[in-house]
Amino acid sequence: MSGKDYSWLNVLLVDDSISILTYVSEVLNKVFDITNIFTASSAPEAMQILRQTHNINILFLDLNMPNVDGIQLLEQISKLKYKGYVVIMSGVSIRIISSVELLAKKYELNYIGTLLKPLNEADFYNVIKKIGQPRNKQSKSESLKTYEIIRAIRNDDIEVLYQPQVELFSRSFIGVEALCRMNHPRLGLVSPDRFIDKAEESDLIVHITMAVFKKSMADWKKWHQMGLNIKLSVNASPIALQQPEFTDVLLHLLEQFEMPTEMLCIEVTESVLADNPIQELVNLNRLHMKGVEIALDDFGKENSTVERLQKLPLNYLKLDKSYFIDHKETLGQLSIINTSLSLASKLNIKTVAEGVENSEVMKLVTEIGCDYAQGYYIARPLPAKEIIPWAKNWNSQT
Repeated sequence: MSGKDYSWLNVLLVDDSISILTYVSEVLNKVFDITNIFTASSAPEAMQILRQTHNINILFLDLNMPNVDGIQLLEQISKLKYKGYVVIMSGVSIRIISSVELLAKKYELNYIGTLLKPLNEADFYNVIKKIGQPRNKQSKSESLKTYEIIRAIRNDDIEVLYQPQVELFSRSFIGVEALCRMNHPRLGLVSPDRFIDKAEESDLIVHITMAVFKKSMADWKKWHQMGLNIKLSVNASPIALQQPEFTDVLLHLLEQFEMPTEMLCIEVTESVLADNPIQELVNLNRLHMKGVEIALDDFGKENSTVERLQKLPLNYLKLDKSYFIDHKETLGQLSIINTSLSLASKLNIKTVAEGVENSEVMKLVTEIGCDYAQGYYIARPLPAKEIIPWAKNWNSQT
């Protein structure tokens, strides 16, 4: 054992086999020094315990139980707004388990792993080690009001930070992704999750999108004049892409900032392009013909289809960070990653790994053959003035 203290865990084991309940109880007690263990041999019994005992913070759940099975129980647990950890125990096929893992995520349950039957004591370590010390999660920040967004646009308070991207094989610095922030008079620098959704309810998002393009292109020009020649990736809002004049405005900006078209990459999201609206495709294809590169962002998060990859004029596939952070050790995940990489290679599309947050993930994405990477392990988002000093430091270390 690592010496970590797990005695604070309050466990509920759910399985219709008494021998399984006894075995798991013994492992948790003897190996991890967990003493507060409840057991239930059916879903109704489990629900009763969860309702009466509010301090349960980890749940071990068998999928294949009579009457109400584990899959149905997961749904019931989600309705209780259960915030503890969830571990699946099962002897069903890996394909079913992988699907249930996804289901647990959709229910917003804190799934941390699966124990395959027959159970093995060594497998418990891989699950238990993911558990952190108890902590109070911060509540989600409230969205800004529409008038605050309008004020920011009028006062030119849309800020841009840049996250460096590197080529994995050579470790060379090849580009940055522009990330939108808002300078708020009371809250300081505000992240996009507090204003983008609200802005997308109207054409305010178009103004924000164009402000980011203008600021980031101006910064690119300064870097270029100082000898730094890198690609610039900018997220294009779906609503902006639906504007008939979008392509012409963007081409005019490229000319204004003396930026070659091939140095700009537009990032689009899968969820937006689910129905492939005609105007978006017109704009993307026109820009692509002029040399602007196109990246499909958050691939793997939702709506992933081979058909869409073939229809869109793509240069890059950005693998969603959940590939490498949330589920990199779940069953079948490595196979899914390898399939995505193989598909991208056949379609002549380069891959970018997002969310590279430690050396372990950096090693993984390099070994499996991703082309590029970005994430906190490489660099956090930086102000424009820090990009050249960062580049010098990175180059001196690689």
